Amino acid sequence: MLRDSDVEPLVLRRRGVPGPRPDHRALLLHGLGSGESCWDAFVAHRPPGLDLWTAGLPWRAGGPYAVTGRDEKAWVGEAVDGVPGGADVVVAHSYATILLLALLSDTIAAGEDPRERFGIRGVVLVSPFFRQDPTDFTWAQLPTTLDAMRRSADEYIRLTARDRLDPAVRADMAELACARLGPYWAVRYLDAYLRTPFLHADRIDLPVHIVIGTGDTLAPPPEGEALARELRRASVTRIEDCGHSPMTERPELFALAVQQFLATLPAGRTPAAVN
Repeated sequence: MLRDSDVEPLVLRRRGVPGPRPDHRALLLHGLGSGESCWDAFVAHRPPGLDLWTAGLPWRAGGPYAVTGRDEKAWVGEAVDGVPGGADVVVAHSYATILLLALLSDTIAAGEDPRERFGIRGVVLVSPFFRQDPTDFTWAQLPTTLDAMRRSADEYIRLTARDRLDPAVRADMAELACARLGPYWAVRYLDAYLRTPFLHADRIDLPVHIVIGTGDTLAPPPEGEALARELRRASVTRIEDCGHSPMTERPELFALAVQQFLATLPAGRTPAAVN
């Protein structure tokens, strides 16, 4: 039986060496069945003055087969708290966008300001999932959603292999990746996704920038646009001819979007509370 103690501890890695006095320190959170490598192309095109850290999270490719007893938000909070010196910007992709929003929403509901609790000044959400109304999701959509998870694995393999694999081989690898990830994570993803109408996104008073690939078939662009309307201080970048992973598919444009967002934030990190 899997216990929390059996799960590999959270691993935070600094990506490259920033300048002597970076303006911002960012934590990068990968999606379900993905991994830290999904940020490699963005790291290579990092905006100047940005100190980058990645987190290896339990829902990564090759992670534990079953979920732990901990709420996934706890892993996100631990990652944010664990960055030496604090992360004033958090960049989340796909599944991690839901968890980050839930963490911020719950922090506010508990009467705390995320800026004081975590030192966060700004958030970038990449290809976010979002539902405004719980009745929008029907039983008939369930098989399509599960198939989208398999297609997500296929796309991740295609991008990391740079289209060097035969499509049939890639499809088999995607099926194996889903099997290794296991059904428990699929259920956790669905539960988190279907809870998004109850996140009270309108309470989140942080600058949020949403990056959308117009060709994303996994997290439909209208969901990200609807989320932007719910948030108090949101802006959107739409990258044409791009799918679910803009930071990998269009790293130059993605880095530019992040750089322009950072320019709107005050430099310097807000001291986070000591936990």
